[in-house]
Amino acid sequence: MSNQTRGGRINRINPLIQKIISSALLRSSDPILNKATITHVSTSPDLKKSMVFVSTLDGNEGSLKNSLEKNRIKIQKVLGREMTTRNVPKIIFEVDNT
Repeated sequence: MSNQTRGGRINRINPLIQKIISSALLRSSDPILNKATITHVSTSPDLKKSMVFVSTLDGNEGSLKNSLEKNRIKIQKVLGREMTTRNVPKIIFEVDNT
């Protein structure tokens, strides 16, 4: 597969992952996650991992990171159910401070 084709695929996968995880955060029972916004998703070309950059309006990044890590497995399962690809990338959450 050429790099251009891979890049095109990743460019389609990233917004899909962002949409699925955003919906999962909104449906979460954790009020901290309800206030979180996904700013950017960056998936590796082999679909092994996705860096998901998240910000919050209330400025409490520490509790956001803790809540994301505590709920990562649940969010990962939602992603696995919703995606139609053979491989589902491992989610790695990062707080976006920009």
